Amino acid sequence: MRLVTLAILLSLTFTQTYAQDGDKIYSLADEQPTYPGGMSAFFKYIQSEMQYPDAAKAAGVEGRVFVEYVIEKDGSISSAKILKSLNGDCDKEALRLIANSTKWNPGKIDGKAVRVKMALPLNFRLPR
Repeated sequence: MRLVTLAILLSLTFTQTYAQDGDKIYSLADEQPTYPGGMSAFFKYIQSEMQYPDAAKAAGVEGRVFVEYVIEKDGSISSAKILKSLNGDCDKEALRLIANSTKWNPGKIDGKAVRVKMALPLNFRLPR
């Protein structure tokens, strides 16, 4: 009976550890996540889709918003948040751009897709 109980406890412990590792978010991976077409394609997407907020434009607001997000195992984006704010409207636009981007190629460790945390500065500059 003790042996059966021990076996059950060990299997539950292994299952919980495995589940927790499956949810782990890495800062670095053997293969970092990549945007389809590379970072130049990602920056073209940002440039073409960015809608400078009218209120920020009228107030002459310029600067950077730093966004942190997670590339999931399937390449989707989750947990986007502002690390360094510029102003509320620009922050919302930065989050919108990240949330609406195409799925990425996920990061990998030992050939397996993993969740990877990324950070990106987005520049808001008014035309001169």
